[in-house]
Amino acid sequence: MNDMRFSERLTALQGRATEVEGRVLDYLAANRETALHASAAVIAAAVGTSDATVIRTARKLGYGNLEALRRALAEDLRQDLTLTERMANEVAQAPGGSPLSGAVGALRASLDAIEALDHGNVARVVELLGAARRVHIFGIGPSGFIAGYFAAQLVRLGIDARALSRTGLQFADDLVGIVRRDTVIALAYDRPYPEVRALFDRVEELGLDSVLLTASGGRIPDPRATIKLRVPRGRPKGFGMHAGTLALIEGLLIAISAADPERTRDALDALNATRQSLSGHGMDL
Repeated sequence: MNDMRFSERLTALQGRATEVEGRVLDYLAANRETALHASAAVIAAAVGTSDATVIRTARKLGYGNLEALRRALAEDLRQDLTLTERMANEVAQAPGGSPLSGAVGALRASLDAIEALDHGNVARVVELLGAARRVHIFGIGPSGFIAGYFAAQLVRLGIDARALSRTGLQFADDLVGIVRRDTVIALAYDRPYPEVRALFDRVEELGLDSVLLTASGGRIPDPRATIKLRVPRGRPKGFGMHAGTLALIEGLLIAISAADPERTRDALDALNATRQSLSGHGMDL
């Protein structure tokens, strides 16, 4: 564990932390710049616990004291690139000044990675989605739009699905809608945001199957997912891209259709019939 970055240690501890230690971890993840200069008392007050719990959490992360944790946190921040820096790197890496060529190259790498995914894991994901009472697809920020697209396409194929894209206290309303016999898919990358931790807490509480679609690389936002599918999100130190994730999702949609063609046919026929009732036969559906 000594050679692990702060963020990697934080992720590794999440599944083993107590509830109150989890609140300390969430604070450190969401307030990294503030935590650089915060005392144990300040962190404890922010999360509603004691100084001793903050120090104990630092030690569980592998740091002898809070100062050692701060140094590791500073190094982690130093290595992380801002969105501005990532976009500048992306532009600088464009071969021959052609940004399209760079994007196409990154997509090819993503497609190669998708083809190399464990076929057993992919088949298991298809099975889980087909058997679920309802599928909940989590994504915030740009990933929220992709979660919405995935959910809409699953509904078209006859699978009850919804996207979870709210944050903060509003996310609690989404969490209570997850019940037994449901399946959860999370689109999450790198940092363990509080919403990601809360999502997998709910999954763990109910004993649900879950799938994590995440980036390739060492860091993972939560290790508790039943199945983890990794897809590159562009070039190293470049701007995050979602084309690979979309390609994986559309491959899963085709596999789901192939696994139960009768359900797919009935669902799409019902959709077409409803469209015709709304617009008549002029759309030639």
